[in-house]
Amino acid sequence: MNVKARILFIVATTFVVLACNVEKVPNESRPDFIIDSHIHYRATDEWEESFIEVFTKHKAMGCILVRMEDLERGITFAEANPHLVIPYAAIDIDSPTVTNDIRKARNMGYKGLGELFATKGLNYDNPKYDSIWIVAEELKMPIAPHTGIHARGNFAGMRPAFVASIAERHRNLIIHAAHFGNPWYDEAAEGARLNPNLYFDISGSSLIKKDHEPEIWGKYLWWTPHLGKPHVGAGAGPAWENILFATDELAAEENMVQNIVRFNKMLDANNVPEETRKNMYGRTIARIHGLDSVHGFTVN
Repeated sequence: MNVKARILFIVATTFVVLACNVEKVPNESRPDFIIDSHIHYRATDEWEESFIEVFTKHKAMGCILVRMEDLERGITFAEANPHLVIPYAAIDIDSPTVTNDIRKARNMGYKGLGELFATKGLNYDNPKYDSIWIVAEELKMPIAPHTGIHARGNFAGMRPAFVASIAERHRNLIIHAAHFGNPWYDEAAEGARLNPNLYFDISGSSLIKKDHEPEIWGKYLWWTPHLGKPHVGAGAGPAWENILFATDELAAEENMVQNIVRFNKMLDANNVPEETRKNMYGRTIARIHGLDSVHGFTVN
């Protein structure tokens, strides 16, 4: 090897080594607007101020989940910030007055119900809860039930299959369930494939847990290339359209950016099309709630 060739070899090798050692820049890109489909309201001045600052900066809205004891303050906050807030009432599904609670929340101006929890030993699809889904469907209030693991360690009643049962029995009830059934991801995906009114967010620990293998989500959301074929489901649509962006964290700049980066890592690893990303990041929820525009951007 002559001197020139050696120099070129050394230079090329150096570039390869440097490239291997350069950490990939996190993808912080996002569509023109965002709707966080799952963020918990806190009835404090600090939370409200941070939410307004962060969501205004990111041209975002949030489905804020408000506890029953905070309904008055929560709806006041929502009415003062209609360009930022879609208010949801976090009803107790085991309350003896639950259907009255739902109607009260609707009359106050709440648009949906959630986050809901089945932690009293009964599954979501237990007949005891039928009246809840009937009233929510009647009032056109989307529901956001928790699915999968729960901080208290009690989560047997919140398998995504039970939510799929509700979706099948109440076709006009929009359900955007939390956490993609963690750890029952395959169950959640199949429920969404067969029920066009069922969506899931992927928030919480899942994207952290699967950070080293972001391509795995495509194994659960498998059916797009097979639409129209036998056994796939007559009502099935493109698989990724069933997934929504959410943070489930405090309204802080760092939390918003980190969740965007995690979400994008999943999308990039699975080559999700740009138009589908727009829907996942906000347009699907906007359509569910009949919004014509968000932060001046048309919802088409």
